[in-house]
Amino acid sequence: MVTVLLVRHADVDTTTGAPDSEPLSVKGQKRAQTLARVLGMGGIAAIFTSKVERTEKTAEPLAASLGLVTRDTPAPAALAAQIASGTLGAAILVVGHSNTVPKIIKALGGPLLASIEHDKFDNLFVVTVAGPGTAEMVHLKYGEPAP
Repeated sequence: MVTVLLVRHADVDTTTGAPDSEPLSVKGQKRAQTLARVLGMGGIAAIFTSKVERTEKTAEPLAASLGLVTRDTPAPAALAAQIASGTLGAAILVVGHSNTVPKIIKALGGPLLASIEHDKFDNLFVVTVAGPGTAEMVHLKYGEPAP
């Protein structure tokens, strides 16, 4: 079995005027530190992020503390196949976006979720993959509650 932890990137600074490249806000930086503390003892063996800086910065504190280099997230089906193969390790973190996290959960065999609301950054989805297309999911929250 493989446990996949999925989060949307942490809180962003919306005052930059550039929605596609919003950096993490101070609150988001704190949330990234909280994620590192929450998952630091979780046996994370691989971390995937998109190529967008806010996902990389969300994963950075955990990756640094574990001595891991983040990997680019492939398409959901390809990622699910890699994870199901068991070659990545027993615990994986994926930092994505409001529209990609639900697709990855579905590809892993979990339930189909609606897109995550734009102002929600505190979701932590724990998906246990028993085999290709077979998974169970637990939905948790972490850090300061989102509005």
